Amino acid sequence: MRKYTLPAMLAALLLTGSSAYTPSRPTTGTYAVGMAPSEYEVIDTYARRTPEANARSLKTLSAYLTAPARTDFAKVRSVYAWIMSHVKYDDRVFTGSLYSSEPQYAAKILQTRKAVCTGFALLFKHLLVEAGVKAVTVKGYSRYLDSQAGGPTGGIDHEWNAVEIDGDWYLFDITWASTTALNGKPNDFYFLTDPQAFVSQHLPIESRWQLLSRPVSKSDFDRFPKYYDAYFQLGFTPYFPKQGALRAYDGLTLNLTNEENVEFYCAVGPRGGTSYTKVPHSVNRDGDSYQIRVRIPQRGTQTLYVFAKQRAARNERYKQYSAIASFTVI
Repeated sequence: MRKYTLPAMLAALLLTGSSAYTPSRPTTGTYAVGMAPSEYEVIDTYARRTPEANARSLKTLSAYLTAPARTDFAKVRSVYAWIMSHVKYDDRVFTGSLYSSEPQYAAKILQTRKAVCTGFALLFKHLLVEAGVKAVTVKGYSRYLDSQAGGPTGGIDHEWNAVEIDGDWYLFDITWASTTALNGKPNDFYFLTDPQAFVSQHLPIESRWQLLSRPVSKSDFDRFPKYYDAYFQLGFTPYFPKQGALRAYDGLTLNLTNEENVEFYCAVGPRGGTSYTKVPHSVNRDGDSYQIRVRIPQRGTQTLYVFAKQRAARNERYKQYSAIASFTVI
């Protein structure tokens, strides 16, 4: 069997741990717990190449994935990378029935390699628990449809994870990291997500798992716009606009904050529909503050889509717009 050797930088990292399950917020930058995202590849490659003989049970798989790890962060990344490369989202496996035990359910996902959010979250949790890392699953509400902008999202419909690393708790959505993968590459926005950004799309039943000093209420969450991860990845402030339902007669104004040079594209479409039409807009910038004036040609309830991209330099290739948010216009 080929032996995979980790570089000295990773091997030198030391294991850390804590016995407390009381959530505490990260006190430093998101990636200060381990290494920069560019340095993930060593761990990811090791996890992707896991022999099937080592993936027959939660215990053997966890032991293999975390054997070279010298920190809890490395363990977490290795387990995450394996799930991303070996488990697929498949809503046909959801039956609505209860499972007899969490480990049994996680073992079933390991066998079938298919899951919905509960399966992803439980497999992630129990592979980490086997490795001595404190992890929990978190149930709550999610906002994933444009038609949900500015209104209630419905019942409890999603499950994700919180994991303790170096004495602080961090948030992960393994399901969305998989389902929003691009060209086979997992969406690492949902790996160690900033709590302030996370709450734009996720509201846990227990407010303590927001990991915020000032938790968001359910009524406030129900008023949020629909935000996409590109909003945060493009550098817009996590302290985002909170009103998702906007009144407009012939137009409306949006105020966004971003230190980068950003261009915008705006469109409207029927609420709950799949088509949209470009609408005129103007942008005024003052430092890192952007004021976007959008003209709404037609009356009636509809969805306003806002797209953005970093302004390309003259010698750069054309950059595509990404959806950053949607609002319900009434």
